[in-house]
Amino acid sequence: MRLEFEDLLFDYKVDVFLAGHYHAFHRTCDGLYRSQCNNGGPIHITVGTAGAKLDEEPLYDNQWTANNIQHVYGYGRVTVMNASALLFEFVQAGGVNDTDAGAVRDQLWVTRHR
Repeated sequence: MRLEFEDLLFDYKVDVFLAGHYHAFHRTCDGLYRSQCNNGGPIHITVGTAGAKLDEEPLYDNQWTANNIQHVYGYGRVTVMNASALLFEFVQAGGVNDTDAGAVRDQLWVTRHR
């Protein structure tokens, strides 16, 4: 779907594209546009780990993957700091006796000054 929408996302200067469906966590490099990092496009984040059966098949390897976490239930947490900065965190979920529950497995600051 990235290829179908990326010109629109680029034209409207979208900073972050959040998606689900694939049952794992995946984050691209910053500025992904036309399969190149730092090229003016958004960061793409897929969080599909909130409760359905997790996918067993790995994602195909590519140069624009910044982080890929599989076999871990979790959720995305967004903290908006101001008009030009937000913090995104992928937080591991788990039961009350899971000592890793609540651990931040990935995080990034998104800042824009346009």
